[in-house]
Amino acid sequence: MKKIIISSAAMLLSVFSMMFTSCSDDNKETTGNAPVVKLEEVGHENSKEAEAGDDLHLEGDIFAENLIRSIEVKIVQDGGSFVISKSYTDDEFVGKKNVKFHKHIDIPAEAPKGKYTLYFKVTDAVGMSTTVEDKITVTIPDANAPKIEITEVGHDNSMTAVAGKKMHLEAHVVAANKVQKIVVEIHKVGADYEKEFEYTGDYVGLEDVHFHEHPEIPADAPKGEYHLHFTVTDAKGVSATAEVEGLQVQ
Repeated sequence: MKKIIISSAAMLLSVFSMMFTSCSDDNKETTGNAPVVKLEEVGHENSKEAEAGDDLHLEGDIFAENLIRSIEVKIVQDGGSFVISKSYTDDEFVGKKNVKFHKHIDIPAEAPKGKYTLYFKVTDAVGMSTTVEDKITVTIPDANAPKIEITEVGHDNSMTAVAGKKMHLEAHVVAANKVQKIVVEIHKVGADYEKEFEYTGDYVGLEDVHFHEHPEIPADAPKGEYHLHFTVTDAKGVSATAEVEGLQVQ
């Protein structure tokens, strides 16, 4: 009888051990891996620069097998105390597994020029996080840089365009050092699709420009929301960019 009791206890211990091991393995499987973050662009065309009083273009890919809980961006002045913070906890990203992050972080006009460190942190639903870092330079705008006012995007400023057709676009440009070229770029929000249009011709050498063009939206342009960048470069190589969000391609 004594042997049977010992044997039963051993079996019970074995069962508990198996249950514990199984729970541990299940927990490990549920926890999985921390988010994977790849920043593709920090600054327009990955320039690693931003202008005080403007914004910082920021784009990348996020994969979080446990789903995204929050995204935090922090820009910290190297050797100083100026900090810019921005967090994203809305439905655009929260609860998603695989997303394209594309935002423009406002850089206050009072931000001191110089070097900064950018921290991009993604936390998932089980509390694991990944932070990637990059260096950026904040510059002070050139007083003689081109000035841009976009006046119409789409017919009657409808903010719409149709794939395969031309889009109405107007702007007023003042360039103290004369226009060298104008580049219009559109890119789809949340997707890897963009199209660029370059204009020289009648605009080169002018200081005051009424820009009026009809760029043709490619027939293969996916439907949805786009951002438009309007960049003017002057004869001294100084550029300025104006941006429009909310362009709808139908």
